[in-house]
Amino acid sequence: MWSWLQYGIWSVILLATRLPAVAADPGCPARQAAEVRIGQQTWRVDVAWDEAQRRRGLSGRARMAPGHGMWFVLPGPGLHGFWMRDMTFSIDLIWVTPDRRVAGSLYLSPCGPGPCLVYRPDRPVAYVLEVNAGEFGGRPGDTVSWRCRP
Repeated sequence: MWSWLQYGIWSVILLATRLPAVAADPGCPARQAAEVRIGQQTWRVDVAWDEAQRRRGLSGRARMAPGHGMWFVLPGPGLHGFWMRDMTFSIDLIWVTPDRRVAGSLYLSPCGPGPCLVYRPDRPVAYVLEVNAGEFGGRPGDTVSWRCRP
């Protein structure tokens, strides 16, 4: 005869096996991500995690393949600024909070030869994902996760 405790444990195990994975593997640091997932969308990413990589970002690239993106791992949560200096194509910029939720997104076009505007989130973020313009179909509050290379 099973006790209520045994029923409870099996219920938790069965429920856990049916839930989608929403958090990153704890053994996979954000700076080693190979793919970033938001909702049902996944992008293969290049990672910018040090100052030089973050400053360069996608600048100077002629294009980015569909389904690819640039994953910025910021030095800490904050109102980090981004610009479109030396960009040749438009992007969707997705702000990601420290608790791995979409804080918001922007469609950004290249700024041209003049001064570039600096865009900042309205709350602290720890990550930013840049993808080709029109690819992002999510919304604020969506869960963000990542996978490392095997």
